[in-house]
Amino acid sequence: MKLFLSIALMLQISICFSQTYYGQIINNKNDTISVQILIKGNTIFKNNKILSIQEKITVIENGISKDYYPADLKSFKINMNKEVKTYDSIDNSTFAERFYSNKLKLYYKLVKVETKQSPYFAIYRVFLIKKPNQQDMTTLIPNGFSRLITQNEMLEKITDCEISVNKIKNDEVKISNEEKLIDFVIDYEKNCFN
Repeated sequence: MKLFLSIALMLQISICFSQTYYGQIINNKNDTISVQILIKGNTIFKNNKILSIQEKITVIENGISKDYYPADLKSFKINMNKEVKTYDSIDNSTFAERFYSNKLKLYYKLVKVETKQSPYFAIYRVFLIKKPNQQDMTTLIPNGFSRLITQNEMLEKITDCEISVNKIKNDEVKISNEEKLIDFVIDYEKNCFN
């Protein structure tokens, strides 16, 4: 029993402190380099992994580890749980997961906010839409019960495309999950950014 507990404790400690994944980085010179990506910190929970990745990544290349921040890279790909995820540098300040990229870009990230109640922080999801030739991004905050993004949130944030606005008003667009959000962004792009 002691042996089992010791092994379980060692496994837990090794999982808590770092995990290594295969991936690629694209630096600011557009060089693509295959690397191992080490995620440090408590990575048991998915949100902790995402928050860790958004700040920086630690890359192991030729046996040497180096930290890369959003200002250092254009993007990186990481193979996590048999799924390749792409993260782009957003305004040289954070990495965000790319959900869709063409003329419009759709990103996903987590935001951690301090609170006055235990556990003294809250984490919430944010979707970002980057439009061509526009500096600021449209921020969509999921807060609906039956919908990922509410109709009011959509009408408030999507104002520059009459076709898409009418679809939202007429309840033709119901964003109940991330796939529907991607479909909406593709349609939004087709209607107003071609």
